[in-house]
Amino acid sequence: MVNRHSTLTKAAPGTARQRNGARGLLLGFGLIYALVSLVNHYLMRTAAFDLGIATHALRSYAHLRAHYVTELLDTPATNFLSSNLHFALVPLLVSPLYWLLGSWTLLVVQIAAVLWGGWGVHVFARARGASYGQANVLMAFFFSSWGIYSALGYDYHDNVVGAMAVPWLVHWFEQRRWGRALLAFGLLLVSKENLALWAAAIMLGLAWKHWRTRPLLLVAVLGAVAALAYFAVITKLVMPGLSATHQQLTQIQRYQHLGGSLEAAVLNVATHPTLLWQCLFENITADPNYNYIKAELWAVLLLSGGLALALRPWYALMLAPILAQKLLANDYGLWGINAQYSIEFAPVLALAVTELGLQLRQGPPRQRYYAASLALAGLATVVTLYTRQSKWYQRETTNFLLAKHYRSTQGLDVRRLRRALDELPAEVPLSAQANLAPWLINRDRLYHFPVLRDAQLVALLKTDKLPWPLAPEAYLQAQQQLRTRGDFRVRYEDDQLLVLERTRPPAQPDEVLPFKL
Repeated sequence: MVNRHSTLTKAAPGTARQRNGARGLLLGFGLIYALVSLVNHYLMRTAAFDLGIATHALRSYAHLRAHYVTELLDTPATNFLSSNLHFALVPLLVSPLYWLLGSWTLLVVQIAAVLWGGWGVHVFARARGASYGQANVLMAFFFSSWGIYSALGYDYHDNVVGAMAVPWLVHWFEQRRWGRALLAFGLLLVSKENLALWAAAIMLGLAWKHWRTRPLLLVAVLGAVAALAYFAVITKLVMPGLSATHQQLTQIQRYQHLGGSLEAAVLNVATHPTLLWQCLFENITADPNYNYIKAELWAVLLLSGGLALALRPWYALMLAPILAQKLLANDYGLWGINAQYSIEFAPVLALAVTELGLQLRQGPPRQRYYAASLALAGLATVVTLYTRQSKWYQRETTNFLLAKHYRSTQGLDVRRLRRALDELPAEVPLSAQANLAPWLINRDRLYHFPVLRDAQLVALLKTDKLPWPLAPEAYLQAQQQLRTRGDFRVRYEDDQLLVLERTRPPAQPDEVLPFKL
């Protein structure tokens, strides 16, 4: 048995075969992630929300200016870092890459971040006594996480990048490499404002783990306080100050059924165990279609190393705000395993599984545990690539094992469509259908159809199965309305793309066609 807190050891060098295995894992999973994310972008399955908005901001930062988001449906142009969105600095930090990668930039950064996070798991494991081969298995365990595939299958999100700093933060913290740990901690904070609450929980988890080591305990507690202070300042002062409407953080609306403020919601849940149980495990809506979504999350979590959380409870504490963010919300879209809302589980589960395995005797017992953990996690991922209880899951966007993943969902001739979009003039205000928006960010004012405002051009797919926020019938009606009302004419049309051009100055500069959210 080893020390229960996994004392750091000097990592033994791997054999050439083991090092090649690690490179193969990085290359192989990097290719898989590209097949998920980059294929989606090429086939126009990425959208204005969120890749289009984030890339639009990236372009402004690359031109050394602040960015004002014009794509919101019910808000005038507002600062990208305001309470209408998220305080996310990753696009600013990586903006020079825009000149090299264009609209692909954030997707490539996201994939690179996941690979970096996986290598962090490898380094963490080796430094605590795992062999090089075992560290390879643990890195594969991390790379196989369902949370990663769900996130990559749905655009780009800043919390994916931030979450990948966690293995490095824990590793450098325990090595007492304070400068590097501070950089990882800072990346976690600035990736998205709500990750500051997670950062506080991570630091409290480290304080619990190292409560007998006074220097580590003190630094961890100070880190938790700093994260909470950052969250309070950013959400209470900075973001509302940058907002065009000066409103408070809009994400809080998901928890208003628990209390009028974040503090009230926390107190209400903490003092009412029955309410907490219902929120964690039951469908709190009246619609039976949303039954068992939470059960699916718990089942997949258990299969993916959840036992290690129970036996290494400081890691369970680290995930407490993530589970609360998901399960206490009144939005069933957050409850399950879809999209980016589960990415934070991947690094914490990998660290917990690593540490639990280190309590086993070096040799076959430990190897069998790590291999079984990888097999179960991989099985959970493969099964959920094909079928889910979580609503609105689109297999073709996430399941790279399906042939239809590599075909346009809407039967588009993508090359011809791209050529037509490339002919549209830059720097002209434009309103676009959601899936076209990430390819049309070369302008300051880009609107999400049916928002028109002062758009001189309107670019629409002729048909769209999910033309959010319009229903398919309303989407077609809106096209016909613009064709016939007199202040627009057809600039370009083929069997898949319609481009309308304004013929006179807008009578209503703030015009938005009717829609229901």
